Amino acid sequence: MTRNSVKSAERVFQILEHFARTREPARLSEVAASLDHPVSSVSALLKCMVDQGYMNFDDRTRRYMPAARIAHLGSWLNFDAYEQTAVLEAMYRLREAANESVVLATPTDIYLEYIDTLHGWEGINIRRGTRRLLVQSGTGWLFLARMDLAQALAIYRRTIELGELRQDEFSETEFLKKLIEHRDMDISFVHARELLRPTAHWGAAMISMIIPTPPGHRGLAMGVHGLAERLETKRARVSDLFHEIAAELEADLAQTAGSAPAATAP
Repeated sequence: MTRNSVKSAERVFQILEHFARTREPARLSEVAASLDHPVSSVSALLKCMVDQGYMNFDDRTRRYMPAARIAHLGSWLNFDAYEQTAVLEAMYRLREAANESVVLATPTDIYLEYIDTLHGWEGINIRRGTRRLLVQSGTGWLFLARMDLAQALAIYRRTIELGELRQDEFSETEFLKKLIEHRDMDISFVHARELLRPTAHWGAAMISMIIPTPPGHRGLAMGVHGLAERLETKRARVSDLFHEIAAELEADLAQTAGSAPAATAP
């Protein structure tokens, strides 16, 4: 596969992510400007998506919108049943108690992706779909510390190989030290200033915890995000809430598993 083909594939996903964020039809110029890509490139990709039935185009308004066929592609992945009920309820509860932004994250390749967000009332927010390097986030270190060492090292080395991080600024020895620090840690508290890569808010911090999930479900972590000095004063209360939420989710999952019909032998 050529580099141009890879770039085109990346841009297709970025186009879809644009619509996932805005949730409204958009003109070609709006999509291109949002992604900072050449209009000619975005135009060719949108036309291809229309031809394949993955994008609708309104001749009257000159606007594009993803077609229903897009939704069908992932309809067999039943993440929403758990994430949009018990987990979302816990996120609202956490936001109400902490009065800060709350995020839900999952590991994706070498990244930590924020798949859901509830904005707080203090103006420090993370946009859904935002990605951070697993090896450069407190939540990422929690996930990595629970992986096999070989798997965690493979993610670190791939991050270096892809040029997302340089070995001279974050060595393998430093990475292993972070893994050891987080191995027995259930809650992470990390200031943005501790990280090497820029974030949206250098004065912010995040308290995060990996939460229970059903068998076979993607890994999930919940985080509370806000100004570091505010979170410092709320740290103990948020940590207590995380433990309460984790225990409740664990109990709900156990109850659901216990009430499920027993599998029959073939």
